[in-house]
Amino acid sequence: MKVLFVCRANAGRSQMAEAFYNSITGTHDAVSAGVDLANSVKGDDLSVPPLVVAVMQEVGLDVSSNRRKWLTKEMVEAADKVIVMTDYPLLDYLVESPKLIRWDEVPDAVRTPIEFHREVRNLVKKKVEQLISELE
Repeated sequence: MKVLFVCRANAGRSQMAEAFYNSITGTHDAVSAGVDLANSVKGDDLSVPPLVVAVMQEVGLDVSSNRRKWLTKEMVEAADKVIVMTDYPLLDYLVESPKLIRWDEVPDAVRTPIEFHREVRNLVKKKVEQLISELE
């Protein structure tokens, strides 16, 4: 099952979800992307933020070499499920997709302390585990 995880800047939540999904399933079937990289805190820097790298390393997952990616229509078309974790305005092709699942309860951790990043990480892991069990 090909899964696309989407958040605003592809800098936190979606990167975590991609890593958890691929680790738990033992596949590379998940990818992640963002809807607005340019206006994010990271701007033109495509690396994953240090706090995200740190909290994922705490659970044995290395996202340090990941790069942030812009969402494309082709990514949505290639996915079986599209999980969106942002309230940022979405393009019509995404909103209209029958593959769309909203995880509105997953907050953005940008500009928050590491403790909040851990809470978001734990929630993302729980949501990914639930998704995998529903897909089986």
